[in-house]
Amino acid sequence: MLGKFVQLRLQGVRDPFISMANGKAKAPPAPDYIGAAKETSAGNLEAARATAAANRTNQVTPYGNLTYTANPGTDPYGNTLYTATQTLSPEQQKIYEQESQLNEGLMSTANKGLNYANDILSQPGVDMSKLPSYGINPGETYSDAIMRRLAPQIAQESEMSDAQLANQGIAQGTEAYQNAKRQLAMNQNDRQLAAITSGMNVGLGANQQAFQQEAYNQMQPINVINALRTGSQVQNPTFANTPNQAATAGPDILGATQQGYNAQLAATNAANSAKGGFMSGLMGLGGAALMSPTGTFTSDINAKENITKIGSLDNGLNLYSYNYKDGYDLPEGRQIGVIAQEVEAVMPEAVVEMANGFKGVNYAMLGV
Repeated sequence: MLGKFVQLRLQGVRDPFISMANGKAKAPPAPDYIGAAKETSAGNLEAARATAAANRTNQVTPYGNLTYTANPGTDPYGNTLYTATQTLSPEQQKIYEQESQLNEGLMSTANKGLNYANDILSQPGVDMSKLPSYGINPGETYSDAIMRRLAPQIAQESEMSDAQLANQGIAQGTEAYQNAKRQLAMNQNDRQLAAITSGMNVGLGANQQAFQQEAYNQMQPINVINALRTGSQVQNPTFANTPNQAATAGPDILGATQQGYNAQLAATNAANSAKGGFMSGLMGLGGAALMSPTGTFTSDINAKENITKIGSLDNGLNLYSYNYKDGYDLPEGRQIGVIAQEVEAVMPEAVVEMANGFKGVNYAMLGV
């Protein structure tokens, strides 16, 4: 890991999340949740528009056609507006035109009979005053007519009864005479009652027949109009249900943003772990020979050779890769660190004189 870090520094690559000043990695910036949500919503809206457009399938049937046409421009919300045009087949169109002509003619007829219809509507129902309630002569009921027919016969029967009783020797005022007259009166009353009942039945029958005739006369014009309206009707096209396209969700930008943030955070944590190892190795350079009790390292330029700049700390100090010169009991191999003379120019309090005669740097004061 240290070798990879050095290689990146030699190439001039700088990790934007690593702060060499404090030895820790900074967390990535928080994602734009509102912006991501808006983009997600816009994606969902675009998917809904695509679904709606896919469902507008032109249809052709034996009775007619249904055609969708996109109109120029959009509505205030940016949606494409469509026009659905339904056309009849030539046969159905002909029937439609004939029916329209028939309806036009019926309207003309209706206008001519408008006054008559208004009269009917102003007096709903059958006018009962016009129904027959008399018999043979005006003002005479059927019962009166039958009774008028029976009156001479009843009078004749009474006279004949008196003559017959006289011939039989039954005098007026006797009990036999009274019994005979009573029986004759009862017979005559029965015949009169039957005449009245028969007359009522005849009157009711005539009334009912007249009522039906009046009702028929009232409904006849309406029945004629309804009859004229019947006939061939236009068959409206029956269109098949268009299967709905499965709804397609827009891009999950919000989820992708969160995943990207989590990935960056994981990379930062990994960088922190690697940086911890790097600083641990840096702080351990030279062991006890390099570090004083105050945590200061030998960083004198006079003790180094093969010096190469590999980067810089966040405080602006250069970071170098170098070898210690032989003969000073310093570690062998490639080392990494700062130059004491450069540190002394900007932060003299961090530079001290080492026991071996070289200048040393207190890396803790540099924030490392």
